[in-house]
Amino acid sequence: GRAVVSAVVVGGFIAVTVMYMTRKLDGGVVPEILSILLGALATNFTAVVGYWIGSSSGSASKDQAIQNLANKS
Repeated sequence: GRAVVSAVVVGGFIAVTVMYMTRKLDGGVVPEILSILLGALATNFTAVVGYWIGSSSGSASKDQAIQNLANKS
């Protein structure tokens, strides 16, 4: 489940960034909703990277190690 949600967030972030930059580089007006969506996805993208690379990943590994120790008993 976590990997699927992460993939959706990363894919959405890339897609919206490409749409935003394409309109911007073509000299077109960028709709306000696209700017808001880009900001929201950028925040969630940061959370995804933080989970997979940062302390949340270490916390998940710790929880799994504790669970493994509990199961050995």
